[in-house]
Amino acid sequence: MGFLDGIFERKVCDICGQKCGILGGTKLKDGRLDKSCTEKLSPLIGYLKNYTVEDIKEHLAYREENMEQIRNFNVTHMLGGDGSKLYIDIDNRRFFVSGTDSWRSMNPDIISFDQIVEGDLNIVEDKREIKKKDEEGKEVSYNPKRYEYKYNFNVKITVNSKWFNSVNVKVNRSTIDGFDGDAYEDAYLYSEAICEVVNLMKDGSNEEIVEAIEYFKNRIAAPRRSYDVTYYADTKALRKGIEYYKQRDPRKAHYKF
Repeated sequence: MGFLDGIFERKVCDICGQKCGILGGTKLKDGRLDKSCTEKLSPLIGYLKNYTVEDIKEHLAYREENMEQIRNFNVTHMLGGDGSKLYIDIDNRRFFVSGTDSWRSMNPDIISFDQIVEGDLNIVEDKREIKKKDEEGKEVSYNPKRYEYKYNFNVKITVNSKWFNSVNVKVNRSTIDGFDGDAYEDAYLYSEAICEVVNLMKDGSNEEIVEAIEYFKNRIAAPRRSYDVTYYADTKALRKGIEYYKQRDPRKAHYKF
């Protein structure tokens, strides 16, 4: 019994002193956390086994301060599709990312403009072959082969922070079927907008940032155009350049520019 008692003895959280779960809680470099303390951490924080107990105490103090700032956060601009959105306080040059309207209760991490390293566009294409059944009921390929495509759009914002190195903006809430419809077009434009605005937030003036936000809102509200080279004709103001976005757009494999 003594041996078994040692195995199943409840560990104690090194932050609050409460007993951890039967599995021993979440391990740190030199201690452990119970469930309630773990839930207070930023969802963006890195691998917890790399942090000491003192690190986590500092982090929890940071999270308390962040919560106070979130309560008083003044959203001057918002940008995004039907997934995550970029909430911006232009006056204090800071922002956060959230996928819910009830963000005040979620305590998203506030990031200052001077912490931004880069915003980069990432479009994930999932390609699946469509097959038919032959006379024997076996699945065979069409000639030529046919495919269906699904897409997810993300903007990765790399930042300088002690607690995390990036935050992801998931632009579309649901996976998008195909590249020919308005859903793809909307997600593409929102992704491009967020990426460009983030890079302006890094080293641009407030006036330039606001001008870019208005520019993209007007583009998004405009009637859709045919997807060819003229689609990019009015994007000369983009900081990364037309060719950068063209090369990251999976449609380049399906359409001729």
